[in-house]
Amino acid sequence: MKRYLMWSGGKDSTASLILCHENGIHLDGIIFSEVMFDHSRNISAENPTFIKWIYETAIPKIKEMGYNVIVVRADKDYLHYFHKEYKHSRNHENGKKYGFPMSGRCYVNDRLKVKPIEQIKKQLRQNGQIEEIVGIAYDEPKRLESAYKRGQRSVLAEFAVCERDTYDICKRYGLLSPLYDDRSRGGCWFCPNASIKEFSALRRDYPQLWQELVNLSKTENLATYGFKFSKTVQQVEAEIDQYEQNLSIEQKQMTIFE
Repeated sequence: MKRYLMWSGGKDSTASLILCHENGIHLDGIIFSEVMFDHSRNISAENPTFIKWIYETAIPKIKEMGYNVIVVRADKDYLHYFHKEYKHSRNHENGKKYGFPMSGRCYVNDRLKVKPIEQIKKQLRQNGQIEEIVGIAYDEPKRLESAYKRGQRSVLAEFAVCERDTYDICKRYGLLSPLYDDRSRGGCWFCPNASIKEFSALRRDYPQLWQELVNLSKTENLATYGFKFSKTVQQVEAEIDQYEQNLSIEQKQMTIFE
């Protein structure tokens, strides 16, 4: 039986990799699923800071440790589903484009993140049974129970490693994601769950990506123009402007009192 670690790049799955490495638990491969915004232009949907770290720091270090990292991507991308038209909708949306993911109806995770993982696992099983190691900590009993029911294994649980302990384990190998520096969230850079602060940073540091959203917001025949739940891209941008204005005032006030 071959053994594969499901790696998200986060602290728990990375700490699981390190524990395997330090305790002689053989791994035949490490599987990482990357969501794509646009295949044709090679634009990732992942947080820009995070995916840069994945390819320029994490994967090279993991390869130096002697492991093969298998990067999987769905055949489709975000833009494919954005422009896809409803055909069998019960909500009178037939003929309209999916547009921005709606609350409770996000097509990104299942179709673009999970599906390619299931496909690669199916391919690997053609050569025999495989064992999956997942990054679930010792102090996550409900998630562990679900993982065990799926036949998955947690080395964090086996070594009684809690979530709070995974940070230091990752730091030992220089493999703690930079997203933890300011507690930014992972996931897609266009996720509606991101805060105004995070969208402000996106617009500031990656203006070309923000412009992609502005351009998409002008697409005709969308089922919904709600980008951040019911708010349009333009409404979110107005909130970003207000946030940055308030931040500038606070910084000036701090300067006065220094």
